[in-house]
Amino acid sequence: MDIYKLITLSQPFATFPQALYKILSEGHAWIEWNKDGTKIRYNDPERLMRELQALGFKAQDSASLSKNFNDYGFKRLSDARKSRYDPWRSNWTVFAHPNFLRHDPDSANAIQRRRARRPRTQSKKSSPCSDDSVW
Repeated sequence: MDIYKLITLSQPFATFPQALYKILSEGHAWIEWNKDGTKIRYNDPERLMRELQALGFKAQDSASLSKNFNDYGFKRLSDARKSRYDPWRSNWTVFAHPNFLRHDPDSANAIQRRRARRPRTQSKKSSPCSDDSVW
């Protein structure tokens, strides 16, 4: 059985996109769809993590939040983390996914977690680009 299914069986929303869609459908001011419903944006990552935790997900920091977006194939279009501290939360982080659409909730259910790539094994043999050749 898939380890991710084991982890999420007790959660009311089995996948990250389903939970994200539920949060967006609640109509918060800090997370929203764009006008045509093809992109989402949020300006309070701590609040998003708290909302995901309330739905049973283990989002603990911005790295785990980014990992969830990346694992499900979302593309980051802008990143508020790269801007200076913003006490008025006027900087937004924007994500998009071709199957994550406001007017098609079933498409969010179809988004699958990408399988982790196997790490490459390093050969013990000397390669043409070893440290000695750099000098």
